[in-house]
Amino acid sequence: MQNQPKIFTIGGATFDIFVKAEDQTIMKMKTPDTVDKWLCFPHGAKVKVQEVLESYGGGATNTAITFARQGFDVCFVGKVGEEYGDKVFANLSREGVDCRFAKKTGRDKTGFSTIINTFDGDRTLLAYPGANQFFTEKDLPLEALAQADWIFLNHLTTPNSKIPEVLLKILKANPHIRLAWNPGREQIAEGVKKWSALLKRTEILFLNKEEAAAFSRQTYKPAAIKKDDPKLRYGKAKLLPPYADDLSDILKTLVRYGVKMAVVTDGRNGAQATDGKNHYFCPVVTHRRVDTLGAGDAFASGFTTAIIKRLPLKDALVYGTLNAAGAVMKPGAQNGLLDKEGMEKALKKHRLQVSANKL
Repeated sequence: MQNQPKIFTIGGATFDIFVKAEDQTIMKMKTPDTVDKWLCFPHGAKVKVQEVLESYGGGATNTAITFARQGFDVCFVGKVGEEYGDKVFANLSREGVDCRFAKKTGRDKTGFSTIINTFDGDRTLLAYPGANQFFTEKDLPLEALAQADWIFLNHLTTPNSKIPEVLLKILKANPHIRLAWNPGREQIAEGVKKWSALLKRTEILFLNKEEAAAFSRQTYKPAAIKKDDPKLRYGKAKLLPPYADDLSDILKTLVRYGVKMAVVTDGRNGAQATDGKNHYFCPVVTHRRVDTLGAGDAFASGFTTAIIKRLPLKDALVYGTLNAAGAVMKPGAQNGLLDKEGMEKALKKHRLQVSANKL
């Protein structure tokens, strides 16, 4: 049997507790340019919690589990603390993820999140970075990484991280390695010019719409009609449905900096991508959702799975969308991630139409 591609996922790991609380209020505040939502609870009150769920998260562990369920040889590279760390490792090991290159520190707890699920299917996250903020370039298994087929670099918590620069050296010395990258807040704030060398070695770049605008220093063209309706159809000659913002200027900028494939997600408004030649759009499966935590990681790992399998970009958008749909329909970032059989069933059940035009 042919060896499966070896994938290293690098980044964060967390232990998560989900709570479903009563007495929630979602308050909207409008300005001339924005509409913000605020989750509110009675001040000074004792709020009853209906349900508590323990789970796991973090970009690197979320993506690792998708790859393991899809049958790949996966290694997680990150850092956990003494508290909850063994639970994180045990969860990954049950899924078939190799944790031998991950580190444990006594300096802090494992990254920890408390997630408040809201009645509208969204969530508010109280996140403590914990051991993730002590994960540095010194923790990278350099010799092992040189043997990788793919490296998936997830968003990093450590301030002034040197990990991207070290990975660039590895990529230059080992041209066979392909990189998928989901930049963190710090890299996004620094912008594409700062990271032009790494972008030239990036096979797939993943960002959400707001991140993509900030990273590229480009704006998007707002949709003509903002209507939250997944059944809205659009003509074959037209790429985008009325509710989707036009991200073409952002995509052009990202590929101009050397990215092979740029992918931008926009929640319920679908995903857009380019290979430098064409502009693609894929709608979501459904607007129903139980929990949106980890949806971006699910999309990115599903998309990357298809590319590793040498499927076309159109199919990769479908893989990403279906994996994200599985994730949002179950509580926790990892419980709904699809395995091989689940992906095959989803492909047969949902016939997503991906549209394409010249970029």
